[in-house]
Amino acid sequence: MTASMVPVGRSFTLPTPLRFPAILRRPDPPAPAPEVITVDIHRQPEWAALDWQLAIRDLWRDHPTLCPSFKDKLKATGLLPRCCFLASLDNGPLIFRYIGEPTIAFLGREWARYQLGKPDLDDPHQTLAEGVGAQYREAIEGGAPVFNRVMITGLSAEPKIYTHLLLGWRLPDGNRALLSCLDD
Repeated sequence: MTASMVPVGRSFTLPTPLRFPAILRRPDPPAPAPEVITVDIHRQPEWAALDWQLAIRDLWRDHPTLCPSFKDKLKATGLLPRCCFLASLDNGPLIFRYIGEPTIAFLGREWARYQLGKPDLDDPHQTLAEGVGAQYREAIEGGAPVFNRVMITGLSAEPKIYTHLLLGWRLPDGNRALLSCLDD
């Protein structure tokens, strides 16, 4: 369609500007539903743990009080990279002090950088933190190893299934410490 000039007497009318419909925008798609993360934890008998997990358990039994030699022995055996270590200060929350390779492989380096030095419950994946955190506290307060099979869905494309052996300490000054021996 074009504008036209129509003669009126001796003068012409000015062409009327063509008006096009306004550009219509489609509405933005609805925000995706928040991911639903589920954490299913199933207690397993201690004897079902892997040999390397049982070796760490035996080392833990030899060290009823957490001391530097425990970490040195874990390093010497090459088992430290499979573990996460958390400890409290001044009777505060458990703080991530060391994050091992299996956890980094699943949750990512960015997550590990973010979490290192932070409380275990101060996690962007709150459902995961609360589910596993309850197990951490049980291992510390109960004074016995806790061995679980854990399945996490909704955090990655495929469900993540792993086992962890949790070993806790209640220190003489009231602080707490936990070693998580994770196998994926």
